Amino acid sequence: MIEVYMLRLDERKAAALHEVMLKYVSPSKREAAGRFRRPIDAYRSVTGEILARLAITKRCKLSNAELSFYKNEYGKPLLDHSSIDFHFNVSHSGDWVVCAFGDCPVGIDVELMKQQDLSIAERFFAPVEYNRLMSLAASRQLTYFYQLWTLKESYIKAVGKGMSIPLDSFSFFIKEDGEIEASLEKGAAAAYFMQTFADEAHAMALCTYEETVPIYKQLDYEELESLLSTLYVAASC
Repeated sequence: MIEVYMLRLDERKAAALHEVMLKYVSPSKREAAGRFRRPIDAYRSVTGEILARLAITKRCKLSNAELSFYKNEYGKPLLDHSSIDFHFNVSHSGDWVVCAFGDCPVGIDVELMKQQDLSIAERFFAPVEYNRLMSLAASRQLTYFYQLWTLKESYIKAVGKGMSIPLDSFSFFIKEDGEIEASLEKGAAAAYFMQTFADEAHAMALCTYEETVPIYKQLDYEELESLLSTLYVAASC
């Protein structure tokens, strides 16, 4: 089963809860949060780790104090616990912080659909994707660009090899009914994709190696504050 936690950022509420959340994250995350020039970026980063910790303590028989993370050679954060087959991935952009988790590799990406020079698509997309993008009505192009971009990001995050996989080595086609056709690079394992929107301004995509219907749970700050106190409570895995 794949679950996704979602939190819409509220800068005022995030600021009020920030010092409390810092107590629950790793020293390295606290140090990194202190280096951000803009407070909102620190709030996004810390909230992302909090959502991951909530997910792990919900699904696994570990307390928050037992959790530690490491990054693979490509920079993907992983749970440092060899006896537990648990996977998670975090993304944040604009007004949203999201965390996907489950028993198989998973990648998630959320993007604020701000104005973009679409010529970037010619550099990073497969030719078939770029041609399809350019064939659309101008009013549709920006949304379709971000639909493709989030799908691509979700895939390389699920694989865990980052930009070592060229973005133009695989491609997606999104049909009018929303069905996704994926053409992955040679030798790639079968993956499953879901593309949606966190709201009208944010595109979001999920990649998993399990054919399932994910469960999306949107948290608010009152619920988040309440859940912080459960981080030391073990749950079944």
